[in-house]
Amino acid sequence: MIRKILAYYTEKLEEFIQRDFSQPEGVVEVGFIGNGQDGKRNKLIVSLLSLERETSGGITSTRRGGEGRIVQIAPVLSFNLYIIIAAIYDEKRYAESLSVLSSALLFIQSMPSFVHDNQTYTIEVVSLSFQELYNIWTSIGGQYYPSVLCKLRRLTFDADQVSKISGEVNKPIIVM
Repeated sequence: MIRKILAYYTEKLEEFIQRDFSQPEGVVEVGFIGNGQDGKRNKLIVSLLSLERETSGGITSTRRGGEGRIVQIAPVLSFNLYIIIAAIYDEKRYAESLSVLSSALLFIQSMPSFVHDNQTYTIEVVSLSFQELYNIWTSIGGQYYPSVLCKLRRLTFDADQVSKISGEVNKPIIVM
């Protein structure tokens, strides 16, 4: 599911950026950011940085099953994805990398939400301090590239598995 949503978002970003920056092999791709970037030079790379569980969905969920029974299911798992969009370009093309990143920011601003497989997602830019930025780039390889960190909200996982079935519920039981 994570791969699917990042691939979809990257495809839409590619369509937007290709208007101004055309490359036969494409401008944007999902990929790893870190050491060994030789195969990904001169591209805008979208990479998963971390997952954050969204806890607003609660811890249990019940519904009425067949024959008047109450069925308890595990709640849907919702996550926010922290993604980094980095312009991984050669030093000679640094100015171009800034233009491509600017175009990506225009895309984020113009498309703050999108629908994929009947699910609505939102994306927002996350501000970082210099120390946080330094920590991120140090942990993923040490070399800094022009980039933006974004939060993609509400990726859900639902196996729809029943965890408990309670007895019939036809009439309320009143104990006095």
